[in-house]
Amino acid sequence: MNNNDKFNLSSFKSPDASYAPVYVWVWNDICTRKIIDEQLAEMQRLGIRAFYILPEPKEFRPDSMPTNLLPEYLTTEFFDLCAYAIDKGASLGMNCWIYDEGGWPSGSACGKVVKYHPEYASGGNYPDLLNREATEYFIDITHKKYAAATRNFTAVFTDEPKAPFNPFNKDLADKYEQIYGESILPYLPLIENKEKPTEENIRILHRWYDLCSHAFCENYLLPCKKWANDNGFTFTGHLDKDHSPHGCMNGGGNFNLMRALRCFDIPGIDVIWRQIYPDTKVKIKDDMNAYNGFYPRYASSAAAQNGTKLAMSEIFGVAGPGLTYDIMRYTVGYQAVRGINIFNPFNFPLGRKGQLLAQELPVFTENQPYYRYLGQFNRYTERLSYISSLGERICETALYYPVSDFQGRLNAEPAAKEFDALGRKLEDMTVDFDIVDDDVIQTAEITDNGCMHIGSAEYKHIIIPCGAYIPDATQKALNRFIGCGGKVTHELSRLKPVIKTDGNGLRAMHRKTDDADIFIFFNESEKVGNYRVCLPSSNGYSLDLMNGTLQNLQTENGILKLTLATGETAVILLTDEKYDAKNKKDFKFAFEITGEFMFRKGIELICNENGFDSVNRSDKTVPIEFGDWSYQIGSAYSGSGVYETTFTLPDEKAGKEGVINLGDVRFAASVYLNEQFLGTSLMPPYSLKIPVGLLDKVNKLKIVVTNTSANWYTHTDYFDKWKTEELSPYFETELEYSKDSVSGGLYGPVVLYTE
Repeated sequence: MNNNDKFNLSSFKSPDASYAPVYVWVWNDICTRKIIDEQLAEMQRLGIRAFYILPEPKEFRPDSMPTNLLPEYLTTEFFDLCAYAIDKGASLGMNCWIYDEGGWPSGSACGKVVKYHPEYASGGNYPDLLNREATEYFIDITHKKYAAATRNFTAVFTDEPKAPFNPFNKDLADKYEQIYGESILPYLPLIENKEKPTEENIRILHRWYDLCSHAFCENYLLPCKKWANDNGFTFTGHLDKDHSPHGCMNGGGNFNLMRALRCFDIPGIDVIWRQIYPDTKVKIKDDMNAYNGFYPRYASSAAAQNGTKLAMSEIFGVAGPGLTYDIMRYTVGYQAVRGINIFNPFNFPLGRKGQLLAQELPVFTENQPYYRYLGQFNRYTERLSYISSLGERICETALYYPVSDFQGRLNAEPAAKEFDALGRKLEDMTVDFDIVDDDVIQTAEITDNGCMHIGSAEYKHIIIPCGAYIPDATQKALNRFIGCGGKVTHELSRLKPVIKTDGNGLRAMHRKTDDADIFIFFNESEKVGNYRVCLPSSNGYSLDLMNGTLQNLQTENGILKLTLATGETAVILLTDEKYDAKNKKDFKFAFEITGEFMFRKGIELICNENGFDSVNRSDKTVPIEFGDWSYQIGSAYSGSGVYETTFTLPDEKAGKEGVINLGDVRFAASVYLNEQFLGTSLMPPYSLKIPVGLLDKVNKLKIVVTNTSANWYTHTDYFDKWKTEELSPYFETELEYSKDSVSGGLYGPVVLYTE
């Protein structure tokens, strides 16, 4: 990434492709050069500037998510087509990564590691990733083959690799005895969970799983990173169950998430379900549905402790066909204010017919009328990624990760609850914080001024969950830290927020560059937030992420008044540098457009033997009321609808500059005033600027509203010919998710504001 130590206006307006969302190009069907050419062109029309290819071979999930991938995975013909796609993408200025697996989880090459080396198996067709030889063979038949075919990619992505659930092998046993001077063999029932832990034997679990954690890093993650780095590539990806505090032991298969994440050049997290989601929009909240924890901080903390700036997130994989830009904005903003700055949306599918249309929804293709506006959202996300990677994040507080409690099982649940509760309290206090583990505390440089330094991170306060088990070496390092003036406590009351503010639900991050202070604000509450923010300076600008413009900062006695919709992000740049910017105008004249609107269908989503298509309807216009349009066109309609009306303004308002606000929209709206296109608004507040000279006394207004494909999916009988197991294990859940957005229409009120 270029220019990320100092704010650059042109880079903000048009970030380079290294900041672009990296879309998952799912190869699930017959692939040819012609299809590659067509789909790369489609990506460009959708504003997609980065991708990696995720192959889903026929043997990946033949009984639960069948695919038709040809050429066969890992054949010469397969690598030739991958190289063709990557080379052409690179020639088009796109940022290309490679994905290291056929399906997921990474490490097996879709069963081929075990097929050719059954001695590497840990169960079924998945290898033991604590075996270095299994990893080396995996790299030989995947990574090295990609690199031999093309060098036009920049990163290697690994997806949810995991060690065996109850790991044991002779090498581990020998190493344990070498380190601790006793055999692990008498304790096999304990580590196999056939014997309950006690206060007397829990030390065995601490030692054993710490050893397993090191083995996972040394025998899988670090060899993958070394290969990537030796060949000039970045190593990135994420682990499994990373949203759960003790997921490292409870299904995640890595034994210590923080240690594992620091093995990545760009550490990541996984948000392919709805782990991050506005909780007011869900009926049942659970760990996959509006969990809304602070877990993005795992990856951003690991990056800071590595001395790097980038942390990534895989998003939207099975969020359902009703995913709206409003929710997309919420998801990326929620993570960006916690340090995530590279986003990996899922999915752009190669195959788009038959049962493939039921797999891994949503699908970001241009024949989905709603996602034709994807480029606009991509530019928004690129600017957010650029801003949230500038300079260094100012974060002096760290929350201790009680991994020994998770490994020891005896106190795992209480420790997880206490850890989670403390993190959520810190969030509510607007305190920015990282997550630290024993490795960080034990190896950090502790200075005489009470600071703990590691990588680019600098901590003055360490928060310890009450009752957490602290290893002796960690306690000694904490004592040295305290002796130098550092703070170690369970108490949160004396911690300073990122910035002083009033109002509920505001989250904040402070970044410092060579010439500026950047504050990123995010409204996490369930309603519009009105905030008063006490800024350290009044010199600066407000940055518009949607259109890439700057406005002069306007404060009163150092107080910034900030109004944010749910999920909206605001960026403030404090600097003495001078940029071309205008003052925000306050339009006091409000004119509600209440006349009759006429309505007709626009572009409708349909499906036939060739998959999705969209047709332009030319129905006669009919009067329509604000609200759900289903009473006019049925509840199964997915596509756009055209609203038209005329309105008359007072003579003195003709030619004035202004703003039009559409109120509530389901879910995107393109606006034309007097036959001039004003723009497309994707999310609240649905407002667009009206330039000087456009308004007349009598005006024509056209609003084209587009909803998601949720209505079609929830009403179609298209998939009835297949059994559930022939479609996807996610399909029924995705349909349930889509019920949150089975709507469409202009709800209003539509209000014009002018001088």
